[in-house]
Amino acid sequence: MDKFRDVVGPNANLQTLSRGINTVALDTGSREIVDLHAKMFKKHGTTTIRNFDALNDVSNLQYSAECVNKHGLKHEAVITMMDLPPGCVGAHTVDFYENILKQILDAGMKFTSLCFKDASGTSHPKKVYETIKMARRLLDDKMHVRFHTHETAGVSVACYLAALEAGADGIDTAVDPLSGGTSQPDLLTMLHATKNSEFNLGDLESNKILKYREVLIED
Repeated sequence: MDKFRDVVGPNANLQTLSRGINTVALDTGSREIVDLHAKMFKKHGTTTIRNFDALNDVSNLQYSAECVNKHGLKHEAVITMMDLPPGCVGAHTVDFYENILKQILDAGMKFTSLCFKDASGTSHPKKVYETIKMARRLLDDKMHVRFHTHETAGVSVACYLAALEAGADGIDTAVDPLSGGTSQPDLLTMLHATKNSEFNLGDLESNKILKYREVLIED
């Protein structure tokens, strides 16, 4: 982490992922561990912690959010998304996500950005569009809203375009050979998908991305 900060300089937004009260472990941590996690990640150069609970249990996010904010990190709250297997009902609808977002807001949880995170890569583009629209309706216009998915089910590019159309401020990508499959959509693919559109993915230069790709392949 120190090396990453040295390389990118003081202004880059370096983000890590935390599983609520599990932080970076697979089991629940004590309050002291949750607090120490935020303290040490801040000390070693992290800017933002993306804070999620796989079951959308908001109570599992509250204390970790307090620690993240206390130690001067940016807190990105997360609502976990997916599509249910055939025949399953009762969760992971737009109304379900709206209820989770209202729980986060009612809890008074401080966050600087909100991410809808589909680690399964199974959400349908229409649901993604309607979910981002719902969040835009409930949140301040200045709130940064992101969507994260994987290429697992082959619909990630369609989902990202749907999210952007609905008003998402950001999406997560990867670069070949680390993109596609169960990873994120390829950055060059998304640049092509948004070409000649209203969406600007950061004035990125394809030649520089290709050079980065060469480094990844060599390593």
